Amino acid sequence: MNAARPRALTVPLAASELAQVQRAAEAAGQSVDDFVRAAVLEAATDPLRDALEQAVATVRARGDRIQHEYAR
Repeated sequence: MNAARPRALTVPLAASELAQVQRAAEAAGQSVDDFVRAAVLEAATDPLRDALEQAVATVRARGDRIQHEYAR
């Protein structure tokens, strides 16, 4: 994906689905665009994946310095 010109996300919604999103956005005090953006970003956040990525980075940074009791 070109970072300089991100493409817009588009999703077709049925009239009833659009009305549901509009009601939810209104209840949250947000525009539909802001509400959908926040919902998409929240859904894309995976705490387990983030923790695993951090663990991999930590292990790589320590290299061969990690020793377990059973490995001695």
